[in-house]
Amino acid sequence: MITNLSVTGLDELGRKLKQLDVELKTKILRDAGREAMQVVKEDMEAHAGFDAKSTEPHMRDNITIKTTRVKNTNGAVMVTVGPTKPHYMKARAQEFGTIKQVARPFIRPALDYNQRAVLNTLTEHIRHALSLYT
Repeated sequence: MITNLSVTGLDELGRKLKQLDVELKTKILRDAGREAMQVVKEDMEAHAGFDAKSTEPHMRDNITIKTTRVKNTNGAVMVTVGPTKPHYMKARAQEFGTIKQVARPFIRPALDYNQRAVLNTLTEHIRHALSLYT
């Protein structure tokens, strides 16, 4: 479930980012991406399935934010938010449903409802970092 988001009107940030060293650009984008996706993580935790009777770790307690540098690019970073591997199948069953279980999406709505907040936070953190380094 990859969502591509196109943003316009941030040409000045793009120009300033292009002037930076690749390692510094990657650091700025990782930090900003993690901070921006925090609101999505919190929304996912609030709506993930929870079984009070279970003694096992709960899915909502194992939702993480990961950043990965995209190879063969000039410092691009991919930020993902989701349950860890032990909870992958549970999350998939809750998100899409099964024959016996009705779908109760929590991953896609978390991103859809918080897109504006993510973009605002991302822009704010990138601008702040650029003001420090340029």
